[in-house]
Amino acid sequence: MSEPTISIVLPVRNQASSVAPAIAECMAVAGRYCDDYEIILVNDGSSDHTRDQVDHLAAAYAPVMVLHQPQHRGYAAALRMAWQAARGDYILAVSIAGPTSIAELPRLLAARGECAVVVGYRAPAPRSPLAVAYAAAVRAVIGSDMHDPALRLALFRSDMVGFLPDKVPDGLAHPEIYARARRAGLPVAQVAVAGRRGRDSRAGADMIDLVSYSPPSVGSRQGALMGALTLAVVGGIWIMRRRRKF
Repeated sequence: MSEPTISIVLPVRNQASSVAPAIAECMAVAGRYCDDYEIILVNDGSSDHTRDQVDHLAAAYAPVMVLHQPQHRGYAAALRMAWQAARGDYILAVSIAGPTSIAELPRLLAARGECAVVVGYRAPAPRSPLAVAYAAAVRAVIGSDMHDPALRLALFRSDMVGFLPDKVPDGLAHPEIYARARRAGLPVAQVAVAGRRGRDSRAGADMIDLVSYSPPSVGSRQGALMGALTLAVVGGIWIMRRRRKF
Protein backbone atom coordinates (compact mmCIF):
# COMPACT_ATOMS: atom_id res chain seq x y z
CA MET A 1 0.00 0.00 0.00
CA SER A 2 1.46 3.37 -1.02
CA GLU A 3 1.88 6.08 1.58
CA PRO A 4 -1.01 8.59 1.50
CA THR A 5 -0.69 12.35 1.34
CA ILE A 6 -1.65 13.76 4.74
CA SER A 7 -3.24 17.14 5.39
CA ILE A 8 -2.74 18.05 9.04
CA VAL A 9 -5.44 20.46 10.19
CA LEU A 10 -4.73 22.67 13.21
CA PRO A 11 -7.50 25.10 14.20
CA VAL A 12 -6.08 27.81 16.47
CA ARG A 13 -7.53 30.73 18.37
CA ASN A 14 -5.60 33.10 20.63
CA GLN A 15 -2.71 30.64 20.82
CA ALA A 16 0.16 32.82 19.61
CA SER A 17 2.68 31.27 21.99
CA SER A 18 1.68 27.68 21.18
CA VAL A 19 1.60 27.69 17.39
CA ALA A 20 5.33 27.63 16.60
CA PRO A 21 6.10 24.66 18.90
CA ALA A 22 3.09 22.80 17.46
CA ILE A 23 4.33 23.38 13.90
CA ALA A 24 7.83 22.22 14.83
CA GLU A 25 6.38 19.02 16.31
CA CYS A 26 4.15 18.46 13.27
CA MET A 27 7.04 18.85 10.84
CA ALA A 28 9.29 16.54 12.86
CA VAL A 29 6.70 13.76 13.10
CA ALA A 30 5.15 14.08 9.64
CA GLY A 31 8.56 14.43 8.03
CA ARG A 32 9.54 11.08 9.50
CA TYR A 33 6.38 9.11 8.73
CA CYS A 34 4.87 10.78 5.65
CA ASP A 35 6.37 11.08 2.17
CA ASP A 36 4.06 13.98 1.38
CA TYR A 37 2.19 16.20 3.80
CA GLU A 38 0.86 19.69 4.38
CA ILE A 39 -0.08 21.57 7.52
CA ILE A 40 -3.18 23.76 7.40
CA LEU A 41 -3.46 26.33 10.15
CA VAL A 42 -6.92 27.84 10.55
CA ASN A 43 -6.92 31.09 12.50
CA ASP A 44 -10.37 31.09 14.09
CA GLY A 45 -10.95 34.81 14.61
CA SER A 46 -8.07 35.33 17.05
CA SER A 47 -7.88 38.62 18.92
CA ASP A 48 -4.22 38.37 19.98
CA HIS A 49 -1.07 38.04 17.84
CA THR A 50 -1.99 34.60 16.49
CA ARG A 51 -2.79 35.97 13.03
CA ASP A 52 0.68 37.49 12.66
CA GLN A 53 2.31 34.36 14.01
CA VAL A 54 0.58 31.94 11.65
CA ASP A 55 1.25 34.21 8.66
CA HIS A 56 4.94 34.25 9.61
CA LEU A 57 5.06 30.45 9.89
CA ALA A 58 3.39 30.02 6.49
CA ALA A 59 5.97 32.33 4.91
CA ALA A 60 8.85 30.53 6.62
CA TYR A 61 7.94 26.88 6.01
CA ALA A 62 6.82 25.41 2.68
CA PRO A 63 4.48 22.71 4.09
CA VAL A 64 2.46 25.30 6.04
CA MET A 65 -0.55 27.13 4.69
CA VAL A 66 -2.92 29.46 6.55
CA LEU A 67 -6.64 30.09 6.35
CA HIS A 68 -8.32 32.90 8.27
CA GLN A 69 -11.83 32.97 9.69
CA PRO A 70 -12.44 36.70 10.29
CA GLN A 71 -14.75 35.90 13.20
CA HIS A 72 -14.70 33.12 15.75
CA ARG A 73 -16.80 30.28 14.32
CA GLY A 74 -15.47 27.32 16.26
CA TYR A 75 -13.64 24.06 15.70
CA ALA A 76 -16.18 22.39 13.40
CA ALA A 77 -16.30 25.36 11.02
CA ALA A 78 -12.50 25.58 11.01
CA LEU A 79 -12.24 21.87 10.22
CA ARG A 80 -14.71 22.19 7.34
CA MET A 81 -12.88 25.22 5.93
CA ALA A 82 -9.52 23.44 5.99
CA TRP A 83 -10.97 20.21 4.62
CA GLN A 84 -12.31 21.99 1.54
CA ALA A 85 -8.86 23.45 0.83
CA ALA A 86 -6.86 20.30 1.62
CA ARG A 87 -5.11 18.27 -1.06
CA GLY A 88 -4.36 15.21 1.09
CA ASP A 89 -5.74 11.71 0.72
CA TYR A 90 -6.37 11.83 4.46
CA ILE A 91 -7.14 14.64 6.90
CA LEU A 92 -5.49 14.46 10.30
CA ALA A 93 -7.53 16.64 12.65
CA VAL A 94 -5.98 17.42 16.02
CA SER A 95 -6.30 20.09 18.71
CA ILE A 96 -2.96 21.55 19.77
CA ALA A 97 -4.43 22.34 23.20
CA GLY A 98 -5.86 18.87 23.65
CA PRO A 99 -4.77 15.95 25.82
CA THR A 100 -2.82 14.23 23.04
CA SER A 101 -0.50 15.28 20.22
CA ILE A 102 0.66 14.84 16.64
CA ALA A 103 3.20 12.34 18.00
CA GLU A 104 0.40 9.76 17.89
CA LEU A 105 0.17 9.99 14.08
CA PRO A 106 2.11 6.70 13.53
CA ARG A 107 -0.48 4.78 15.56
CA LEU A 108 -3.33 6.16 13.43
CA LEU A 109 -1.46 5.45 10.20
CA ALA A 110 -0.72 1.87 11.29
CA ALA A 111 -4.44 1.28 11.88
CA ARG A 112 -5.49 2.94 8.62
CA GLY A 113 -5.72 -0.05 6.27
CA GLU A 114 -8.87 0.50 4.20
CA CYS A 115 -10.58 2.54 6.90
CA ALA A 116 -12.51 5.69 6.09
CA VAL A 117 -12.13 6.96 9.66
CA VAL A 118 -9.60 6.21 12.39
CA VAL A 119 -10.11 7.84 15.79
CA GLY A 120 -7.85 7.82 18.81
CA TYR A 121 -8.80 7.10 22.39
CA ARG A 122 -6.76 7.55 25.54
CA ALA A 123 -5.46 4.47 27.31
CA PRO A 124 -5.87 4.34 30.20
CA ALA A 125 -9.24 6.01 29.80
CA PRO A 126 -10.14 9.18 31.72
CA ARG A 127 -11.84 8.17 34.96
CA SER A 128 -13.58 11.39 35.92
CA PRO A 129 -17.38 11.08 36.22
CA LEU A 130 -17.75 13.93 33.74
CA ALA A 131 -15.71 12.13 31.07
CA VAL A 132 -17.64 8.90 31.65
CA ALA A 133 -20.95 10.76 31.50
CA TYR A 134 -20.01 12.51 28.28
CA ALA A 135 -19.04 9.27 26.53
CA ALA A 136 -22.33 7.66 27.62
CA ALA A 137 -24.35 10.67 26.49
CA VAL A 138 -22.69 10.74 23.05
CA ARG A 139 -23.50 7.05 22.68
CA ALA A 140 -27.15 7.73 23.50
CA VAL A 141 -27.55 10.83 21.35
CA ILE A 142 -25.85 9.84 18.09
CA GLY A 143 -25.37 6.11 18.46
CA SER A 144 -21.58 6.28 18.36
CA ASP A 145 -19.49 3.59 20.05
CA MET A 146 -16.44 5.84 20.34
CA HIS A 147 -14.46 5.08 23.47
CA ASP A 148 -13.24 8.66 23.92
CA PRO A 149 -15.48 11.11 22.02
CA ALA A 150 -14.02 14.13 23.82
CA LEU A 151 -10.59 13.52 22.26
CA ARG A 152 -10.02 15.56 19.11
CA LEU A 153 -7.61 13.29 17.27
CA ALA A 154 -8.76 11.56 14.09
CA LEU A 155 -7.69 10.51 10.62
CA PHE A 156 -10.42 11.02 8.00
CA ARG A 157 -10.35 9.92 4.39
CA SER A 158 -10.63 13.05 2.27
CA ASP A 159 -13.99 12.08 0.75
CA MET A 160 -15.60 12.03 4.23
CA VAL A 161 -16.19 15.80 4.30
CA GLY A 162 -19.86 15.28 3.43
CA PHE A 163 -20.26 13.34 6.69
CA LEU A 164 -19.61 16.49 8.73
CA PRO A 165 -23.07 17.98 9.42
CA ASP A 166 -23.80 21.68 9.20
CA LYS A 167 -24.19 23.44 12.56
CA VAL A 168 -22.79 20.51 14.52
CA PRO A 169 -21.39 21.47 17.96
CA ASP A 170 -17.60 21.52 18.02
CA GLY A 171 -17.29 18.57 20.39
CA LEU A 172 -19.50 16.37 18.20
CA ALA A 173 -17.72 16.98 14.89
CA HIS A 174 -15.55 13.86 15.13
CA PRO A 175 -18.21 11.61 16.72
CA GLU A 176 -20.76 12.54 14.01
CA ILE A 177 -18.35 11.76 11.16
CA TYR A 178 -17.39 8.47 12.81
CA ALA A 179 -21.01 7.47 13.51
CA ARG A 180 -22.21 8.37 10.01
CA ALA A 181 -19.39 6.43 8.36
CA ARG A 182 -20.13 3.42 10.55
CA ARG A 183 -23.84 3.52 9.73
CA ALA A 184 -22.99 3.77 6.03
CA GLY A 185 -21.11 0.47 6.32
CA LEU A 186 -17.70 2.04 5.82
CA PRO A 187 -14.74 0.56 7.70
CA VAL A 188 -13.77 2.52 10.81
CA ALA A 189 -11.25 1.90 13.56
CA GLN A 190 -10.33 3.08 17.04
CA VAL A 191 -6.74 3.04 18.25
CA ALA A 192 -5.27 3.55 21.72
CA VAL A 193 -3.01 6.60 22.08
CA ALA A 194 -1.10 8.18 24.92
CA GLY A 195 -2.63 11.12 26.74
CA ARG A 196 -0.85 14.15 28.17
CA ARG A 197 -1.32 15.16 31.77
CA GLY A 198 -2.77 18.51 32.62
CA ARG A 199 -4.65 18.91 29.35
CA ASP A 200 -8.39 19.60 29.38
CA SER A 201 -10.53 17.55 26.99
CA ARG A 202 -13.34 20.18 27.17
CA ALA A 203 -15.85 17.48 28.06
CA GLY A 204 -17.70 19.90 30.33
CA ALA A 205 -18.25 22.53 27.65
CA ASP A 206 -19.08 19.85 25.08
CA MET A 207 -21.68 18.41 27.47
CA ILE A 208 -23.63 21.66 27.45
CA ASP A 209 -23.80 21.62 23.64
CA LEU A 210 -24.76 17.97 23.59
CA VAL A 211 -27.89 18.35 25.73
CA SER A 212 -29.59 20.68 23.24
CA TYR A 213 -28.29 19.00 20.08
CA SER A 214 -30.81 17.45 17.71
CA PRO A 215 -28.63 15.18 15.55
CA PRO A 216 -29.49 14.94 11.84
CA SER A 217 -27.81 11.54 11.78
CA VAL A 218 -30.48 10.13 14.09
CA GLY A 219 -33.42 12.30 13.10
CA SER A 220 -35.11 12.02 16.48
CA ARG A 221 -35.00 13.87 19.79
CA GLN A 222 -35.32 10.62 21.73
CA GLY A 223 -31.56 10.16 21.73
CA ALA A 224 -31.04 13.75 22.89
CA LEU A 225 -33.44 13.23 25.77
CA MET A 226 -31.61 10.08 26.81
CA GLY A 227 -28.34 11.97 26.66
CA ALA A 228 -29.76 14.76 28.81
CA LEU A 229 -30.98 12.22 31.36
CA THR A 230 -27.55 10.59 31.46
CA LEU A 231 -25.97 14.00 31.96
CA ALA A 232 -28.35 14.88 34.80
CA VAL A 233 -27.82 11.61 36.68
CA VAL A 234 -24.06 11.27 36.33
CA GLY A 235 -23.50 15.00 36.64
CA GLY A 236 -25.41 14.96 39.92
CA ILE A 237 -23.21 12.14 41.22
CA TRP A 238 -20.10 14.10 40.25
CA ILE A 239 -21.34 17.23 42.05
CA MET A 240 -22.15 15.27 45.20
CA ARG A 241 -18.68 13.71 45.23
CA ARG A 242 -17.11 17.12 44.83
CA ARG A 243 -19.11 18.51 47.77
CA ARG A 244 -18.00 15.68 50.04
CA LYS A 245 -14.38 16.73 49.56
CA PHE A 246 -15.03 20.15 51.10
